[in-house]
Amino acid sequence: MITVKHICWTGIAIFHLTVAALHAAHLEEWTTGKSRLLKPITAYGDYTGSGNIFSFFAPHIGNEIAVVYTLADGTRQQVTRLESSNTECNRRIQTIYNFFSIDEAQSLLAKSCAAYMLRQHPETRMLRVTVIGKQVPDMASFRAGATPKWEPFLVKDFKNLSYAR
Repeated sequence: MITVKHICWTGIAIFHLTVAALHAAHLEEWTTGKSRLLKPITAYGDYTGSGNIFSFFAPHIGNEIAVVYTLADGTRQQVTRLESSNTECNRRIQTIYNFFSIDEAQSLLAKSCAAYMLRQHPETRMLRVTVIGKQVPDMASFRAGATPKWEPFLVKDFKNLSYAR
């Protein structure tokens, strides 16, 4: 049974969603002048955050980074990445990989990643850690047709010392 309370809450929800949708669609840009009705709608949209825009072009915020591991056991090579079926675990790994953008940390991080992979794959004799960054072009190059591309910026080889004897 629909009560007056249900009708009121449904009306409030419809009002909120309508105003939020209009504000997200940048209603204030549709007209040249500000009407008395538009000002409170814009304020409501600002307070709810429905007008926030995240579609900006900011190539200097930080490039995406990936790490590829090449494992060699003397007879074959295997290329792999450190990934999990757990999304949260993958986020944490990616957070660690983002520190490869700090020049002073690169060598230590590469050694740490190599040590972990050698523990996971004890049969490996040689390991190559390749750090790849997604290079985003500046706006002028992008407008001229340039596209983002993946480029390796750090390649380090490591030996499994248990086989070095």
